[in-house]
Amino acid sequence: MKKNAAVYAAILCVWAGCIALLGWALYELIAGLGDYDPVRKAFIIALLSLNTLILAALWLGSIKDLVFSVAYAILHKKLEKRYEKFLQSAPETEDEPRFLLLYCTCNDFNGRALSACKRQDYGNFKTVILDDSSDPAFIKEIDRYVLRHSNVEVIRRQNRKGYKAGNLNNYLRGRTDYDYFVVLDSDEVIPRDYIASVLKYFAAAKNCGAVQARHTASEGENAFQRLMGLSVGSNGTTVQTIKNFYGANALIGHGMTISRQCYEDTGGFPLVVAEDISFAVEIKNAGYEIIYAPDIACTEEFPVSYVSLKKRQGKWTQGNLEYMKKYGKDINRSKMSWFEKLDIKLSHYSLPVVPVLSLMLATCTCALGFLGYPVIGYSLAVYAIMILFLCSPMIPDLFVYRKSRNALLLIPYFLVNVATYASLAPMMICTVAAGLFGKKAVFAVTPKTSEKFTLKDILRSSWDSLLFAAVVGVTAWLACGSILPVAFIVAGCAAAPFVVALSNVPVKGGGAHAEYRSTHSHLLSPERVRLRPGCNFV
Repeated sequence: MKKNAAVYAAILCVWAGCIALLGWALYELIAGLGDYDPVRKAFIIALLSLNTLILAALWLGSIKDLVFSVAYAILHKKLEKRYEKFLQSAPETEDEPRFLLLYCTCNDFNGRALSACKRQDYGNFKTVILDDSSDPAFIKEIDRYVLRHSNVEVIRRQNRKGYKAGNLNNYLRGRTDYDYFVVLDSDEVIPRDYIASVLKYFAAAKNCGAVQARHTASEGENAFQRLMGLSVGSNGTTVQTIKNFYGANALIGHGMTISRQCYEDTGGFPLVVAEDISFAVEIKNAGYEIIYAPDIACTEEFPVSYVSLKKRQGKWTQGNLEYMKKYGKDINRSKMSWFEKLDIKLSHYSLPVVPVLSLMLATCTCALGFLGYPVIGYSLAVYAIMILFLCSPMIPDLFVYRKSRNALLLIPYFLVNVATYASLAPMMICTVAAGLFGKKAVFAVTPKTSEKFTLKDILRSSWDSLLFAAVVGVTAWLACGSILPVAFIVAGCAAAPFVVALSNVPVKGGGAHAEYRSTHSHLLSPERVRLRPGCNFV
């Protein structure tokens, strides 16, 4: 599918306008400085200039999100027709290429999900469990599953080098008994027509090396999982579709199909924590394309609790930081177009960069207050744009869920979403600092169990956010006489205990995933997979 630079041209134009506004605001602020002594005035000008640069950097990512949402609202019908025309061109073949369903697990086996994935309306495929489990209970459960299902093979390796990437490479390297392989995560369910549908994309595009399916979240078993899971479906429907035509297609590590030729030509998965986004660069450099398939809808679970999400976010932050250090130059030298390179950097650099820039912004703001500068009167226009950008991530949710029963959940979802990710900032800042000082990234398995959190558990899980809120809030009050300049950070971090407690609120349903957990509680007990809360570097 041919890509177009139009959306990123629009992003840069809007960003240029915002930079002009920031520049004008900076000029007005400097021109309006009162009778400060020369040294203090120089410090104020330097801090105001640094604030302007930080805002400009932060706004580029926000503008991208906003323009992507607007572009989808305008172009989605046109893009749907392009997909239809593309798939109609796929030639029909009578033969059935050989497929591998590779189910990756490490102490988080879900037999019910795997059984659902195996129900394919396709004959020529083989299911393989790539088991990196260390817990004897999970190993026994997998062995019992294999005994009950004769068409399933289990592969274990002597070491766990390279995490998930090493697990996949261990099985795939040197094999020629397949044409395509599908990577499945432990909680994933692919549709019955997955293989038949994905073959259409490979047939329609001869240089297609990988197909990434769309994902939605199962309804979940508690209020946290139910609300936060909405983001999975909206992102998959809007953002990823726009990327397919106007950005860089990403792999998300599961629900993806790779051709054997593509795998061999890339040399396999890079042995890094973020193997999916790193492998996507290798695919492009090998001359292949990644195509996003919005019509193939897979189901996954959103992390079952704030504590689980915190651990996953820590892993992602480490992985993206490792990706930045190892792949920055490779992206610049890659065969991708300029806007694809920019899209990759904005999409994957933001996770470790945004929390650090936000901390710098809060620090500069407090420093201005201590210098006697009236921070509250900074610029109403700038504050208004900041509020718009804060709300912009909700646009895809409004577009996707406006006509469904989920529309009633959008306001509480938005509030919980903002509080959740704001309160994760101190953990992410600690993780980035540890990575910069040499701590090696580690692939951590996200806990899948739902448990009741006591008050003590809640405080243990959120103490770092509460401490961060107190320090930032008190500092801002002493510096500026108000916490308004840092209200977003303080409110989000202070709400962390409430967000943790949402996991204690059950919701109806939950589907096969919840049923599996209830019947396999001996494997998913808190004693086996409980996360130590706090500021973890994973």
